[in-house]
Amino acid sequence: MESERYFAGGITVVLADGSRVPARLTADEVYAEGKEIYRISLEQGTEVRTVKSGVDFFEALKQLRQELEKTGALLYCFGASEDVYPSGMQRSMGPAVLAYKMRIGFPASRQDIVSIFEADETVVPATVEQQERFHRRWIDSLLNSAQKQ
Repeated sequence: MESERYFAGGITVVLADGSRVPARLTADEVYAEGKEIYRISLEQGTEVRTVKSGVDFFEALKQLRQELEKTGALLYCFGASEDVYPSGMQRSMGPAVLAYKMRIGFPASRQDIVSIFEADETVVPATVEQQERFHRRWIDSLLNSAQKQ
């Protein structure tokens, strides 16, 4: 079994009460039985959560986030930010470790590309549902802008 590590580092988990705790996240692409598996592990104290996806890292991160949401916790990184989502090309042409920061009414550009595992002060922690809703609003805003032209 061959693997490639895409990320290993610290990440912040926002708990249901709003407090923040440090954790460690690793993201590995594993080749097994002729398939690519995208595996993310989150170490929070002595607890380790691992998710796997056959699609890409963004999907694996989404699955991890849904597990955390059951306890009211959110990840503080671009991949879990309300206004960040990978394009179809980022997902189909690679492991989706990059995504676009979206602004309502404006198309994404190269300057808007971020790593889904990184963070800065502009991250807006969100549930998977909130992020998907924002993504749909952004797409609608582009369609509405195109129709007005």
